[in-house]
Amino acid sequence: MNKPAQLFFILFFSIFSNLHSQTYDFDLNDLDGNSIKLSELMQKGPVFVQFWALWCVPCKEEMKVLNDLYIKYKDSGFVYVALNQDSPKSSAKVKSYIESKGYKFQCLLDSDLKVFEQYGGQNLPFSVFISSKGDILKTYTGYILGDEIKLEEDIKLVLKVGKN
Repeated sequence: MNKPAQLFFILFFSIFSNLHSQTYDFDLNDLDGNSIKLSELMQKGPVFVQFWALWCVPCKEEMKVLNDLYIKYKDSGFVYVALNQDSPKSSAKVKSYIESKGYKFQCLLDSDLKVFEQYGGQNLPFSVFISSKGDILKTYTGYILGDEIKLEEDIKLVLKVGKN
């Protein structure tokens, strides 16, 4: 990316993030019952939070892509966490699903949908990209094949912004 384009995107994300409020610092359990706070995840770098459910086919398609992107960019500070929206009765199925796919990211349980509602989610999949400073950089609703190209561009852009 040339310097003027890079400066434009840095300015865009700076302005965009100032238009949005600070993020909601949630505290949810992972699949093993451990408490995980968003603020702790943000210490590692920008956090991509995806809300999903077992019944949501586009969610699961997006998770495959996000797992690959997480593996590719985690050493650069990218954090991906999936927040499951299924009922508490389904938590065993959620853990089994994540383990069967060999996913490397963290999965947290938002069974009461409080975090999903706090971020204004209405349809799944719904994702929020949060800077390491806690600014909401971008939200995404839905997933179709090909969206992974834009997701990767956004990840690369945010990682560059975070280094400036």
